[in-house]
Amino acid sequence: MDKIVICSAALLNPEGDLLMVRKKGSSYFQLPGGKIGPGENQEQTLVRELKEELQFDVSEMGMRFIGSHCTQAVNELNTVVEGHIYLINLAERRAFAAYEELEEVVWISRQDWQSYRLAHLASEFVIPKWLSGDFDE
Repeated sequence: MDKIVICSAALLNPEGDLLMVRKKGSSYFQLPGGKIGPGENQEQTLVRELKEELQFDVSEMGMRFIGSHCTQAVNELNTVVEGHIYLINLAERRAFAAYEELEEVVWISRQDWQSYRLAHLASEFVIPKWLSGDFDE
């Protein structure tokens, strides 16, 4: 079985909604982020991926590591994904457009999250923490 290592962001707006993205050709929503590049650390990967996917610069923003999780990748057969997740709290609500390989960007709320088909990393690790209030400072 193959393994990919990624860094992803749990971006929260002031209302507590969580940003999710859907890649072109996929029916699953996942956290923004991506594979760690050669010579990159986790934070550098996250900064690069959010610039590519959302045209959003988080290099000067506070990000807090919330944990790692391994699970089955939803978009790649016979592949395990190891995700390193960082929390980023936004000071204001903002709209994001999809760039690069993204098809759709949505804010999900604690009331409507079950309406979305979520990737395993989100549904197994991030959503339970988010719903329990574990992200709240």
